[in-house]
Amino acid sequence: MLRVQAGDLEAFEQLVERFQSMVYGLAMSILRRPEDAEEATQDSFLKLFRARSQYDGSRSLEPWLLRIAGNACRDRLRRRRVAESPLAAMEAGMDFADARSAGVNRTLVDHSVRGELEQLSERVRLPLELKYLRGLTNQQIAEALKISLSNVKVQLARGKDILASRLLGVREA
Repeated sequence: MLRVQAGDLEAFEQLVERFQSMVYGLAMSILRRPEDAEEATQDSFLKLFRARSQYDGSRSLEPWLLRIAGNACRDRLRRRRVAESPLAAMEAGMDFADARSAGVNRTLVDHSVRGELEQLSERVRLPLELKYLRGLTNQQIAEALKISLSNVKVQLARGKDILASRLLGVREA
């Protein structure tokens, strides 16, 4: 990143190649649509390049980039929510109930976990996704989300408790 700050475009290309799949994975876990994730990934690297002068070389690049990517995804979600009709959201919420009444199989259980995860507030959901879907450490999550390490632990515990209570009925079915 220091080379990028100095104007080395080849270094920026290498940086994109190195971190592209990580940023895309985060975007997919937040946005759930490949086309939105691709656009958010591009936005993230564009924002990274534009903010290159603000990079602090004494800190790790990965949490800063993940924070930029998370913000790009939240921006895209806000735009998506405005564009989508309430009817579409209602239909999406009804899918699981209809499927569950027909009998739960493993695919539906996976779907219900994803559905419940998506129902969580972003404050609780993001640490869970970064930890269990992206494999980040608690410290990396704290840096990426700009929250304290203890707050990461609290949000992870809270998220797991909420998911466990909401999914109790799925396991019994």
